[in-house]
Amino acid sequence: MAHIVEIREMSDDQLQEQLEIAREELFNLRFQKASARLEDTSRVRQVRREIAQMKEVLHKRRLAVDAAASQPEIAEAISDENWQTQTRYIYEDAAWEVVFLDGSGSEIATAMVNLNQKRPRNKKQYERKGSPQLVKSFEVTG
Repeated sequence: MAHIVEIREMSDDQLQEQLEIAREELFNLRFQKASARLEDTSRVRQVRREIAQMKEVLHKRRLAVDAAASQPEIAEAISDENWQTQTRYIYEDAAWEVVFLDGSGSEIATAMVNLNQKRPRNKKQYERKGSPQLVKSFEVTG
């Protein structure tokens, strides 16, 4: 399968399709293992890892979109429209770029979201430090 770089470049539809294929393969591998016909037992671990990576990328994309949409200026810009997003990971910035598009495909807003910020672990730390600023930069165009 693909490395994490290739997984991050896939679209959500491609990831969902690959995830379904990997889950089917894992089911077949487990069935072969139970019936003592599995030759390469390390393949189970590899497929489980691939599934975890795909699920993690999908989850991070959702978190990035949610963080960008919670920015007040962006929330105001996308409040009255049906919108969709395009999300990709920018390695140079170590951040997710979220582009909000309207129904016709024109850009409404763009945000850079850093999900690697250290978050408070408990209520006491949250009250002392507050929530971290995940959105590094944003631009509302539409």
